[in-house]
Amino acid sequence: MQPPSACACRGCIPWQGILLAVSLLTFWSPHPTAQLTIQPVPVDAAEGTDVLLLVHHASANVVGYTWYKGNITDSRHRIVSYSILTQTATTGTAFSGRETIYPNGSLLFVNVTQEDTGFYTLQTTRNDFSNEVATGEFHVYAEEKTSGLSVGAIAGIVTGVLVGVALVAALGCFLLHTRTGRTSVQHGHRGRHTPASTPGQGSSDGFTSLVSPPPPYTQGTQLCGLRAGALLSHTQHRRPLACWTRTRLA
Repeated sequence: MQPPSACACRGCIPWQGILLAVSLLTFWSPHPTAQLTIQPVPVDAAEGTDVLLLVHHASANVVGYTWYKGNITDSRHRIVSYSILTQTATTGTAFSGRETIYPNGSLLFVNVTQEDTGFYTLQTTRNDFSNEVATGEFHVYAEEKTSGLSVGAIAGIVTGVLVGVALVAALGCFLLHTRTGRTSVQHGHRGRHTPASTPGQGSSDGFTSLVSPPPPYTQGTQLCGLRAGALLSHTQHRRPLACWTRTRLA
């Protein structure tokens, strides 16, 4: 067992400072009528951490402390005893080697396990051989205790995920339908403007010719055609006259 003067600081918890403050407070401000109490620090501890059973309102004429595992004072469950007169500690059958008792009666557990969960009883002995008893309790957990999500929160998260998946699927179907409709309309326009092939002019592979028809005649083109026709007619009418004149002269 560690001696009372051993360092009790572990896990950034100033155990020595707390014990010194409690001792000074008890010495300078005694409470004769106050009841002996035990304060676990912390009440809920993670496995592998330290727990301090802090003693409050011990009588000024106390000469000894005895700790027991459980809520009874049974010698078979005695952990450790401390004598203020001799300043010595004596271990019991329930001592595990991880407990340290201090002169003010507080008990420190180092590297707690789940088996340490439960009640602990302190019995003080006064100089008139009268006794006073107090009990404390703490719990130890397999990892750090975290605040888990409630059932409602989990249900809300699952519902949100399902709604998101449904929206994404609906958007994908809408985009696919829109794209398919555009493709169908484009193919329809192409088939409508494709000229039909005439017999004897179709391609040998059976597909309709995609050659565009000749552009329509404009007004200027028609005018040029009329002028050319008139000139040709005038020329044709004058040629017989020339031939007749030659014949007559001959």
